[in-house]
Amino acid sequence: MRAETFRAGEIWDIAVSSLKSRSESLYRQWFSQMTALSVVDDLLTIGVSDDFFRDMVIDNYGDLIQHALENINGKSYRFELQSGVPPRQLPDAEPPVASQPDTVPTPAPLKRRKQLFSFDNFICGNSNRHAYAMARSAAEAPGECYNPLFIYGTNGIGKTHLLQAIAGKISAERPEMLIRNVTCDEMLNDYYDLLTHHRGTAEFRAGFRDVDVLLIDDIHRLAKKTALQEEFFNIFNILYQQGKQIVLTSDRQPCELSGIDRRLSSRFEQGMTCQIGMPEYEQRLVILRMWRQMHLTNPALPDRILEFLAENISSSVRRLKGCFLRLSAYAEMSGTEDLSINEAEDLLHAQLTEESLSRDIRPETIQQTVANHFGITLGDMVGKCRARHVADPRMVAMYLCRKLTRLSSNEIGEFFGRTHANVLHAAKTIPERCADDDMLRRSLMQLERQLQK
Repeated sequence: MRAETFRAGEIWDIAVSSLKSRSESLYRQWFSQMTALSVVDDLLTIGVSDDFFRDMVIDNYGDLIQHALENINGKSYRFELQSGVPPRQLPDAEPPVASQPDTVPTPAPLKRRKQLFSFDNFICGNSNRHAYAMARSAAEAPGECYNPLFIYGTNGIGKTHLLQAIAGKISAERPEMLIRNVTCDEMLNDYYDLLTHHRGTAEFRAGFRDVDVLLIDDIHRLAKKTALQEEFFNIFNILYQQGKQIVLTSDRQPCELSGIDRRLSSRFEQGMTCQIGMPEYEQRLVILRMWRQMHLTNPALPDRILEFLAENISSSVRRLKGCFLRLSAYAEMSGTEDLSINEAEDLLHAQLTEESLSRDIRPETIQQTVANHFGITLGDMVGKCRARHVADPRMVAMYLCRKLTRLSSNEIGEFFGRTHANVLHAAKTIPERCADDDMLRRSLMQLERQLQK
């Protein structure tokens, strides 16, 4: 394994050197913290600290890494990222190769994760103030105030941030306390790994026995895992009776969890339950400005681009950060000091489309917006007139309904007094015409932006 690991390190060092030459700031923030683990055939496995780090790198810099791994000593490599690996040391602090162990070390089951988030960089608003206050109270007096603390809300809005902040504050102020901060999937993998190697479940419980603070992300993933639920029920009771702090996050409140034993969900409800929502526009803009200050990219994204992001990305803080990083990387690597809204729309086309789909835009809203834009009446939009000045806006509206709603072509046709064939024709024709008609393309982008607000 030592030779394989060393070879993987050589390959990754060559790739990282190329990435560093393209962007020093991206190297410092992302690539320098990634560790080569192994290479098998043409697949290079690279370790990263956690799932959030992995997702950010794949979504925003995966193509850069892939390009850097092409034609290394005459061979091109693919890559995969494995979370749960501590960040590698900078070159001047790395031990010599000869002193490395024969196998890649596995993180200890009881561990303090690298602090990515804190209470200081959590931006509060009406949608998350209560969850923030409860999390901070639990961190200041573990096991004394709100136990268990159950935080719920949709994906990507800051639940993991609060868990990390709790872990960081307790670790800094009470270093004698043992913290276990894991995802439900990681706990499940540990459990199945013990069973696979024919080791008793007592060993699994032992991994929690001495814990002072238990933080578990996405506890709803326990659904239908009957055996693990039984184990966790026992672990929960032991820790609770000992006054140990338990904090759980989920995408739903306890009473809405399906596939979870009622004994467990009732335990989740016996402490403090609080909801966390997506930050409002003002908080999103503050978050973006904070990220801009932290990332120090050159050139930095201008305010109008941050305002555009805050207006148009409202479903997930995680998606908001991904879009911010994508635009920042593009601006830095292209040297663009004056990134335009049109360029941002082109770069984030897929994300903006997903945002539109998540907002449940009504077809009546699309019809009225398009009619106003082209100066026709709503009666024209649904009438029988085939004149081009009416037919073209009608086709645009049908195309936008097809793109921005979840309605079928038959359902869309009914709103326009047309057949599904007319809707499919519009869905095919409008993109083709946009390729040759710049004015139509800009009108379409303006309409999409207006409908997405």
